[in-house]
Amino acid sequence: MSTSPQTPEGGGPPGGAAVWWRRPAVLAAAAAVIVAGAVAVAVAAGRGHGGSGGRSGAATSTTAPANGPSPTGDGASGPTGPAASGPGATTGPGGGGPGTGPAPGATTTAPKPAPGPGLVAFASRRFGTPGIYVVAGDGTGEARLTPVQGEYQTPVWSPDGTKIAFAARRLDNTDVYVVGADGKDERRLTSDPGEDFDPAWSPDGRRIAFTGRRGGNVDVYVVDAGGGGEHRLTDSSDDEFGPAWSPDGGRIAYTRSIGSGASAIWTVAPDGSGPRALISPPGANLGPVWSPDGRQLAFVSTRAGNSDVFVAGADGSGARAVTTDPGEDLSPAWSPDGRRLAYISQRNADRDVHVVDADGRNDRALAPNRSEESTPVWSPDGARLVFVSDRDGIRQLYLVAADGSGLRQLSPGAGPNFDPRWKP
Repeated sequence: MSTSPQTPEGGGPPGGAAVWWRRPAVLAAAAAVIVAGAVAVAVAAGRGHGGSGGRSGAATSTTAPANGPSPTGDGASGPTGPAASGPGATTGPGGGGPGTGPAPGATTTAPKPAPGPGLVAFASRRFGTPGIYVVAGDGTGEARLTPVQGEYQTPVWSPDGTKIAFAARRLDNTDVYVVGADGKDERRLTSDPGEDFDPAWSPDGRRIAFTGRRGGNVDVYVVDAGGGGEHRLTDSSDDEFGPAWSPDGGRIAYTRSIGSGASAIWTVAPDGSGPRALISPPGANLGPVWSPDGRQLAFVSTRAGNSDVFVAGADGSGARAVTTDPGEDLSPAWSPDGRRLAYISQRNADRDVHVVDADGRNDRALAPNRSEESTPVWSPDGARLVFVSDRDGIRQLYLVAADGSGLRQLSPGAGPNFDPRWKP
């Protein structure tokens, strides 16, 4: 397992062409060999499941996901202010979004169910470079929110569902941006020459934590959601990444790589005070995901010699294995009621979505297939999950009921599509 930020789109291990990273990628990287060295955070076109539409390599792509630690995805950004306009730029779903002219074949229909749950944001490489899209939960009303110029990934909804944060690569730099859910009012939040990615909203929607690679080191930062007020939360010689806010907004959990393939889970206050280790080695421990009530953390660990999903108390106590299969288990995601965990399991040479009770009972695969699945994300009501699969030859979004019934493809457009996130 690599304990450094990895490619989100399912590319191979870092060290080759530069690639983007996000929290889901780190979680999915539990299946990869341990790789020491620098962290690559730029996009390499054509890498991973986003580029080829085929099966992913050893490491697959976050945030988590997610909430994304959740585990598999993409990201991108750069130093041009507002979205570029002109030929090839697309309009947002409400019209008047970034750009002035639709690209050939671009979707501009407004999503029908705007209020409430039932809207999914995702990224797609259908035009060669990734862009951010939204689609209704019934597969209708797909719309692109970002222009064709640049590379955009890892969309994350604000808690009130009115905005989407994402990472965007423009002019060879990656920064964190925010745009309205209608594609309007885009704002760049970071502008450092280093790479900024993996945004995570605070529960009150006022701040965004993110991972930044600046000065050769990877750290966790926070910035005001309206811009300004940026400050660094971690400052050690180790790489620290994958921020996840506690439900009450009082702590931010993250992964700290401490070398030789080992990593720990730490938390810190949003002002940078009180950093403390919660989950320490042995092994790699990474990708923390808070339970909805904030009383527990799910994470991935190799402490037993295999990559498994673990759950511990919010203070790090009582860590216990939820999965114990010899296959690699990755990318945990809590159900909205906190009673179950969805995750990805690599068994029989495939990766399938599984659901298990938080105590480890009633583990079952949802819609298993001879294919590669990633990024399970629960709907707000807990009735469905959206995930990524290449079962039809190219990575697309699929919906399935929490009991495994009713499987169907969600994304209507050409792929590869990835990084799904339900609107709150």
